[in-house]
Amino acid sequence: MLRWRVERIQPVRRTFRVKSVLLATVLSAASIAVFAHGQPAQKSRARHPDLTAGKDTFTKYCASCHGVSGKGDGPAAGAFKPPPMDLTVLSKSHDGKFPTSYIAAVLKFGRNVLAHGDVDMPVWGSRLKAIDPAGDPSGQHHIDDVVAYIESLQLK
Repeated sequence: MLRWRVERIQPVRRTFRVKSVLLATVLSAASIAVFAHGQPAQKSRARHPDLTAGKDTFTKYCASCHGVSGKGDGPAAGAFKPPPMDLTVLSKSHDGKFPTSYIAAVLKFGRNVLAHGDVDMPVWGSRLKAIDPAGDPSGQHHIDDVVAYIESLQLK
């Protein structure tokens, strides 16, 4: 009887976790939009992602699991069940459109267990913030660079 209840509760917990992550992402984006709207207009240059920096960051933090090519064949990949995701087919698996926002959210906040696989992928947001606290206090430039690099790996 108890086992039946536990098995019925597990999917509910996963769903709650997924909804919590989505809600947190939406609330963060909404609060940023409201905060930015109330600020005086400033001249800001649009920053284009740096693929070279993205490749360097990917190589340092992601390649051990996802492989240099992004196919999920890194040296540590054999230790994971299921293996790390093949990042070269993200566009293909999302109807030909690269899921930029989703990948950025996964890097910054963690991932949805059901969508990504095992729970072994770390949250990189706090680690990327620490790389350049003066020039990039949010770590967003590093995230943008890595996302752009992963997008460049997509199979055509």
